[in-house]
Amino acid sequence: MERLIDCVTYCSALLVPLLAVWAITCLYVLRSGYSCHVTQVVYFAALLLIAGITIRTVIADDGCWLIHTTSLGIMIVAGVMRRPAEEGTSSLVGESVSMY
Repeated sequence: MERLIDCVTYCSALLVPLLAVWAITCLYVLRSGYSCHVTQVVYFAALLLIAGITIRTVIADDGCWLIHTTSLGIMIVAGVMRRPAEEGTSSLVGESVSMY
């Protein structure tokens, strides 16, 4: 168990950005139907986790506080950005539009 804790401590500066990239990728890739709602909930949970880790990092004055704060900021901006509409749907109305 100590090896696992040492490994997490050693790699903690990279875990937050990797989690942020994973969450943003899932948010933009899975965007239709039921999986969209699940993805949004998972994204929000990852956002809360990263916010908690960032607060702990800033309070503890760790050396990677800038990386964690940047990752949190990027996740906030990515969460409010408009995602591209699927092919064949109108982004303004939300209804399917036939190409022919």
